[in-house]
Amino acid sequence: MRLSNMKRQEAPLIGAAALKKGLRFVLFPSLALLVAAPLGAAFLPLFRSPGALSNLSAALGDPRFLASFGFGLGQAFASSLLALLIGLPGAFFLAKRSFPGKRFLGALSAVPFCVPPLIVAIGFVLYYGRQGYLNRALMAMFGLEAPPLDFLYSFKGVVLAHAFYNFPLVMRLVGDAWANASRAQEEAAELLGASRLRVFLTISLPGLLPAIGSALSLVFLLCFYSFVLVLLFGGPGVGTPEVELYRAARFDFNKGLAAAFALVESAVAFIVLAIYARLERSIAGQRGDAAARARPAAFKSPAEKAAALAYGLFIALFFLGPLFCVALESLVVKSGRFGAGLLGLANYAALFSSASFGRAALNTLALGLASAALAAALGFAFSIALKNCPSAFLSSVLPMAPLAVSSVVLAYGWSELLGGSSVLAIAAVQAVSAYPFILRSIQGSIGLSDERYAQAALTLGSSRLGAALKIRLPLALPALLSGFAFAFAISAGDANALIVAPVRGFDTLALLLYRLAGSYRFNEACAAAVILGLATALVFFLKDARDAVA
Repeated sequence: MRLSNMKRQEAPLIGAAALKKGLRFVLFPSLALLVAAPLGAAFLPLFRSPGALSNLSAALGDPRFLASFGFGLGQAFASSLLALLIGLPGAFFLAKRSFPGKRFLGALSAVPFCVPPLIVAIGFVLYYGRQGYLNRALMAMFGLEAPPLDFLYSFKGVVLAHAFYNFPLVMRLVGDAWANASRAQEEAAELLGASRLRVFLTISLPGLLPAIGSALSLVFLLCFYSFVLVLLFGGPGVGTPEVELYRAARFDFNKGLAAAFALVESAVAFIVLAIYARLERSIAGQRGDAAARARPAAFKSPAEKAAALAYGLFIALFFLGPLFCVALESLVVKSGRFGAGLLGLANYAALFSSASFGRAALNTLALGLASAALAAALGFAFSIALKNCPSAFLSSVLPMAPLAVSSVVLAYGWSELLGGSSVLAIAAVQAVSAYPFILRSIQGSIGLSDERYAQAALTLGSSRLGAALKIRLPLALPALLSGFAFAFAISAGDANALIVAPVRGFDTLALLLYRLAGSYRFNEACAAAVILGLATALVFFLKDARDAVA
């Protein structure tokens, strides 16, 4: 009887291990199919004919190749540093201070995901352009005859757009690490008479370095893979490897050069991803106990209040200003191409009466649901398969590998692999792009849930599949729904894959917005941008509201 009970108790553990091994056996080939297959197709033109090394050498010696990588690496590095400088004060206020508007400041971290880059590009043109709102205001205030700001279509314009678009990520990631850090060493140093500046420089800042490095590496990847912003602001003849890959494949029909761009930029990104994964493990290992964390306090001096107010005005003027201009311009109805405008809803009426807008909205919904479902399913399955995984490479680096592969490279690879564009391939590209972020969200739920519930179900006779569906799935459901919404919003705002590999007769709202802006129907483009921005922001609002309740 006792032996029978022992066997019964061991069975769940063996079953759980078998489930995880089985999932790994299925999932890793699936991920390889979604990532490695299009990557192989993208790289193939370099190795299709004899002399692969000479083909690669010729591509690497192309002046466009060297210029694009110099530009891409330089702007990504500069953008990351500027994003850090802008985001670090916000991280302090989020982590250490309590004040009205803190929830709104924290919500800005969703901007890089819920506001498509096309909207940011249009906002920068309206706000910082030579005839933009800011230049006109400065000319009126100081009596200037020429616009004082003329940096938009240059390296500086790309860096500023990237920094203002991505600084909320730095603010959130570093702020979370700062809030979760133990206060024990800081309090001891203060008791021994150390000043607040010395405590920050000698204790707080060294402890934050892994989080800062992690945030910088993630922002670097996003800026290095930037496509639409550089396509618009990079200036003639110069772009990131993403843009030059697109030009080489779409306009020059030089598949060898396009393959070289895809190969080298992916290698650079995998190196950055390895650094990011290592820093993430370091952050996870140094979190302090909840009891040792300091609760956010009120401002401790008038100088802090003044600094917070100045920071808020800076964000409102230079970050929210361009987004506000998009909303304002969507209400301006031009009497002619260059005529004066009146406020009204004619731009929205023109959009809603267009058959192309209705089709684009339905296509956006269908594509978003398909890619979100695939991304959420992959995230949930990997969360179970990687639970208590002994291999650091399998548990942290390999599942996050899609971060090192751009949607432009994947879309180009699928197009080469299938001999043409496909809606299903676009859905796979968008799912792979969103999946790493969803995995982190779901792992927080699965990883922290008590495994005893699943083991108890197995002991009572449930099958392994039944335990996963009846125990693990309900425990992960809030995070799963949150991840689904996250993936849907990213898909709705993404035009990269469809620009690189357009599908005949299949337009989404993001692609419609791109075409309206390209045909100089700017006010209608702003109306489409507002609709798209509100749709993605609403999804994020519902996601955050559910997270708060959960």
